[in-house]
Amino acid sequence: MNYAAKIISYIFHPVLIPTIITGCFYLLNADFFIPLEQYLATGQAFLMTFLLPVCIYFFLKSLGLLKSSVMVKNVQERAAPVFLNIVIINILVFKVWENASNSALKVFFIAYCISYTLLFFGVLLKRKYSVHVASVCSAIPLFINQTTTYYLNPFIVLPILLLIIGLVASARLYLRAHTNVEIILGALIGFVPSFILFYKI
Repeated sequence: MNYAAKIISYIFHPVLIPTIITGCFYLLNADFFIPLEQYLATGQAFLMTFLLPVCIYFFLKSLGLLKSSVMVKNVQERAAPVFLNIVIINILVFKVWENASNSALKVFFIAYCISYTLLFFGVLLKRKYSVHVASVCSAIPLFINQTTTYYLNPFIVLPILLLIIGLVASARLYLRAHTNVEIILGALIGFVPSFILFYKI
């Protein structure tokens, strides 16, 4: 069970979530975007939100500035990776995707950035909310929006998403990476900004 929990935590690591969500977004909306745009945007998300942070992580690790593993268990060391993600997501949305037609995906990433900003302030207050759970929960309003806008089958997308959220939350609790409160607050930090941007603005 411990091994399975670790595998889930790595597969749905916060640095992989943006690429997974981008790929799923284009998979669900394949009829509305040309293949080149789908591959290009997914590749850009992968390079910016996964490859770049991982390279920076190993660079800081080699300098001895980071002691934790890729899960960054030390709350003090979380500030730099979280702030880095805020900067990278802003560059991706407002520079790299400036002229892209994926407006719903841009809204999602803006909400995602807001969630990361809240997580960053939590770190400054020495609070260790679950970034894993926040990342996956932020996708709920995006995919609800897509199923209702394009009349997609919600009984396929949403149960899979809820199952993933349950697995990730259970894995983080099983590994004792977070308490129940940190999981719940992480879920709210991920879900609420995304919900507000999709349904209240």
